[in-house]
Amino acid sequence: MNLMGTKVKVWFSVGDILVYPGYGVGVVQNIEERTLGETSRLFCVLSFKETENESKVMIPIDNVHEVRLRRLSDTRCVQEALGYLSNGDPEIVPSWRERFAMHGDLLAAGDLMSVVRVLKALYIVNSKKPLSFREKKMYQKAMLLITSEVCEVLKAPRQEVEADILSRLAKN
Repeated sequence: MNLMGTKVKVWFSVGDILVYPGYGVGVVQNIEERTLGETSRLFCVLSFKETENESKVMIPIDNVHEVRLRRLSDTRCVQEALGYLSNGDPEIVPSWRERFAMHGDLLAAGDLMSVVRVLKALYIVNSKKPLSFREKKMYQKAMLLITSEVCEVLKAPRQEVEADILSRLAKN
């Protein structure tokens, strides 16, 4: 794409389904130019429908790498992630503050395996003692992120995927 004489490399197009770490799976609704003051920038408009409400996020095209916008994982990666829920051995940090910081970093990394590690670790911690409010929120977010991506990749219903994830976690 060309913006004010500058070429900007765009590796996705309208209609593509992408993963935006921290938000989940979204559809590229539009790629549009916006002018703020004297500066024009190109934005990717992602639409999310994870809840009953639709939300939209505008990401500057020149920032998609920094925010780790990525394509969906492939089927092999999803199967590996689901297998980890049954058989993986996550690092369990005793201090909730250190654990929360480590899990925050893993969620920010944005790849499916990092999110799966957070979910499994928090599930194990919760089986021994109740999670703090912030960790409960993190657990819910990790579950949402995993479920939305697995549903999209495997073309499976949300309830079925959630039940499968919980069944795999319970095998510990």
